[in-house]
Amino acid sequence: MTEPRTYNPTTESLPKPKTFCGSELEMKHLLIKIAQLVLSFLAFILEEVIEQCDSCAGLYIFEFVSCSAFLLAILMLVVYWSPLKRKIVIPSFKKIDFWVTVAVGICFLIASIIFAATMDNNTFGKVSVAFGFLASFVFLLEFIFMYKGGYWRPQAETTTAAAGTNGTVEREPLNTPVQATA
Repeated sequence: MTEPRTYNPTTESLPKPKTFCGSELEMKHLLIKIAQLVLSFLAFILEEVIEQCDSCAGLYIFEFVSCSAFLLAILMLVVYWSPLKRKIVIPSFKKIDFWVTVAVGICFLIASIIFAATMDNNTFGKVSVAFGFLASFVFLLEFIFMYKGGYWRPQAETTTAAAGTNGTVEREPLNTPVQATA
């Protein structure tokens, strides 16, 4: 059975962003999240291999930040990929993800600089710092994509009202009672 012709011009489906494997993320954000996870994990593991250090403050800061970044990257991927995405409001979660990405990227960059400045002449330390810088740049790269995508705006600003036939936005609800004039 076909729909009546009068409904065709008014019933249009909204375009959906392309997502991958059931996640709420677009392909580039998904790949960046996976890169964040892998790079922060490698930075953490290579830092853990270091057996001895003379000035360990930078090492401990880097250890904390790399482990935290790894765990936060796992958390974000779990929420985007699991049934948890049905329990939360995704646009609000994307705003949280935006601020977490900014904070982790900046902290990872600072921790990598501190660790590079205070580390001993250690091969694992140098490789760990390299992965730390790569991870921080990937976090900051996603921050740029998220900023351009409007993840930081409240949900009310990202949605637009439908325009009426005369080009103005209609704000009156449907089926409002009309008051009779006598």
